[in-house]
Amino acid sequence: MEKAVARSVRQGKIYSVIFWTLAAVGLLLFAFVTIPPGARRSRALRADLDRARAIHAGLEYTRDAYEQCERALMTDPFFIEAVMRAKMRYRKPGEIEIVTGAASTSFVPVSVPDVPDFVPSPPPARTSRKRVAGWALLVASALLLAAAFLFFDRPMVDRYGRLIPPSPL
Repeated sequence: MEKAVARSVRQGKIYSVIFWTLAAVGLLLFAFVTIPPGARRSRALRADLDRARAIHAGLEYTRDAYEQCERALMTDPFFIEAVMRAKMRYRKPGEIEIVTGAASTSFVPVSVPDVPDFVPSPPPARTSRKRVAGWALLVASALLLAAAFLFFDRPMVDRYGRLIPPSPL
């Protein structure tokens, strides 16, 4: 372990460059392994949230329409009569029903759009090859960082074993 200790200032600068190179490569490799899958999953979850909000808005509209229909059934006699005529084929005594080809026979007191069910998108399936590669790159980044700190993060000493103060860069 003492072989890694710098014997001179020049050697210390070389070790410093090696340390920072290993640390930077390890951190870049770690970022390469962790950030893209997280970003992809975040995009998928954002799309799910947008779909859920759209479905929620449709359900709010449906609820409001049914509440209006309920209020009308409780308070509006003309609406009640229209519903009875449409649903129960109610006719007043003496009325004659005239059916035309253009008229629709179905009456819907409240028109409500169909709201699809919300099913979140499944997480992307990763093959075992991608998993192994991801874990291998993660372990490699950890080893690079460990090597940088274990072998090159040492104080500089002169040939007599005295500490050399770090120089400002």
